[in-house]
Amino acid sequence: MTTKKSVSMLTPEKQQEKKLLTIDCVKISLLLILYNLLNRIFAVLFFYVAYTYHSGKFTLSYSAVLSYLKKQTAFISSTTFSMTANLFITLMSVLVFGIVFAILFRKRESSFIKPKKGTAVKGLKWFSACFVINILLSQLISILTGILGQNGVTVPTSDFSIHQPSAIAVIVQFSYVVIIAPIVEEFIYRGAILTALSPYGRGAAVLFSALAFGLMHGNIPQAASAFGTGLVYAIIAAKCGSILPTVIIHCLNNLLANFSSISDAIGLEHYETFMSVAEIVIGLVGFMVLFTSLKKLIIDDSENVLTPKECRRYVFTNPATIVYMLCLIIPIIKSLVQANS
Repeated sequence: MTTKKSVSMLTPEKQQEKKLLTIDCVKISLLLILYNLLNRIFAVLFFYVAYTYHSGKFTLSYSAVLSYLKKQTAFISSTTFSMTANLFITLMSVLVFGIVFAILFRKRESSFIKPKKGTAVKGLKWFSACFVINILLSQLISILTGILGQNGVTVPTSDFSIHQPSAIAVIVQFSYVVIIAPIVEEFIYRGAILTALSPYGRGAAVLFSALAFGLMHGNIPQAASAFGTGLVYAIIAAKCGSILPTVIIHCLNNLLANFSSISDAIGLEHYETFMSVAEIVIGLVGFMVLFTSLKKLIIDDSENVLTPKECRRYVFTNPATIVYMLCLIIPIIKSLVQANS
């Protein structure tokens, strides 16, 4: 009864805006679910290719493929294997995602995917601030996971160290972690989501983007850290009207985060000193940017047809949104339960 009354109180303009938002929210949520399904499909395809390449045989039996690969411990545990898999799965999935996205939102006037003049400089400016935020969040999460560990709770994490170092392993890891992953993630979690939802309210679009970006990492420590940085990335993209600055920030951030493992793999000496100096300089600049420009991150949606509260409510009570978020949350819960069972 209350819902019907609140709907009837909406002006015709707001009712139309709510209808359009609901449709676009369903489209982008289903598209994100499709991307997750594509990841699984192309993962299966990659395993078939890996089996054929390594064994010199071909089979249609997926159980036979898995059984064989599980026995090839050295092969499947190598960085070359895992990162090649990530490259293949990501590139194939985003290709299909991009085609479907272009069809569904072909009439959208404002697109965050197109580069815009001057935004690259803004990306470099905010990189230092994002670096500081990421460090602070990582330290906080490290403390919390440490406390949980002392109380007998194991929190699953991801390992990006290079196993069985080789030139190919370093090149493949660098290509994926520092270049391909940031570009693809910015395209999907900032470009596509903001293009779909920001016309109705940038605040709700930013929150949706950050949640999706955080949860897709698949474990609690990374999800929490990525949610925080994802908020800042999405705000910067929304303010600039382009994902170009966040692509730059994301690539540089991943380069710094993986610099140690890459340096160890290629035998680079004395990189610790360089990294320490670089982190101190970037950190100091980052704190200065945060203190002087923090207010610039505030988003004003006062001129939108829907109020920020209305927009958030319609986005996060949308059935497609709920289904998509559950698709991300359930695997995280499962991995946590399995790690402690």
